[in-house]
Amino acid sequence: MAGQPQFRVEILDPAVHRREEFSCESPELTEFLRTRARKEAKSRTSACFVIVPVSDPGQIAGFYTLSATTIELEKLPPEFTKNLPRYPRLPASLLGRLARALEFKGQGIGDLLMVDALKRAYENSSVMGSVAVVVDPKNEKAVKFYTTFGFQRLDGQKMFLPMRAVPDWLGLETNDEP
Repeated sequence: MAGQPQFRVEILDPAVHRREEFSCESPELTEFLRTRARKEAKSRTSACFVIVPVSDPGQIAGFYTLSATTIELEKLPPEFTKNLPRYPRLPASLLGRLARALEFKGQGIGDLLMVDALKRAYENSSVMGSVAVVVDPKNEKAVKFYTTFGFQRLDGQKMFLPMRAVPDWLGLETNDEP
């Protein structure tokens, strides 16, 4: 649509992206991006991706992080595990944090971030095994958001989306042959 800013998602680059200007609804997530995201990326404990307007690539409209995690086999629904190996823990992708800057509210940034995160997790699952994407929503608003993308309750607060369901949610072509 004309008049709407165009965005792109890229890996956080502290030399380019103005983290100190970012502010979202969660003080915890604001502080994470400003002070810890670069350190976690450098230590390889998580990868941080930012969405920026094409017209101002230093401005951060939102971000998410991805890292590796595991899921206990016994906590998964039987219909999900019937074709999986019987390991006590299975590899998964953790979508650890996701936030949108206050000034970009109502512009679909959350959806754009989620689509990019799911696509990236799915693509990487073919080179580093991952049976699902896991999230740990902090409140009921976040639970509703993740539910719209097909996430299901895992245990307590955590939710998961089977990796095999991601292509359907994103409208991707699949080639499940090894």
